[in-house]
This record gives sequence, structure tokens and C-alpha cells, in this order.
Amino acid sequence: MSDQQRTEPPRTADERASLTGFLQYQRETLAMKCAGLTAEHLRERAVPPSDLSLLGLVRHMAEVERSWFQWW
Repeated sequence: MSDQQRTEPPRTADERASLTGFLQYQRETLAMKCAGLTAEHLRERAVPPSDLSLLGLVRHMAEVERSWFQWW
């Protein structure tokens, strides 16, 4: 997925449309970063001293989305 394939979030919209637009943009960005990587690469720690990997980031984003949409 290239930069041009990501769905741009709306510039003017109500709160729900803005939230879902930016959320979709972030999902597509993360998918773009993970595309083509092996499971081993996804589990690699990015930069010491951080313990975060792309797989960890995917899990984190899933939890964030669950908590966000409990409000809506």
C-alpha cells in the first residue's frame, strides 16, 4: 500500500465521521508498515530500550479501538 492508497480523513466533518476517518487512516498506515513482513519481523523489537514491536503495536491499537468505541 502506498501513501496515495490511504484514505484521507475528512477535513470537515462531525465528530463521529472525523473519528472514524482518522481511525481508518491510522489502520491503513499500520497495515502499510506491516505489509510483507514475516511473523518473526513483526515480533522484533523496534528500537532499544523500547519493548514495542509492530505486533505489539497492532495489539495496542486493537485495545485502543475497543475502548474508544465503548463510548460510542
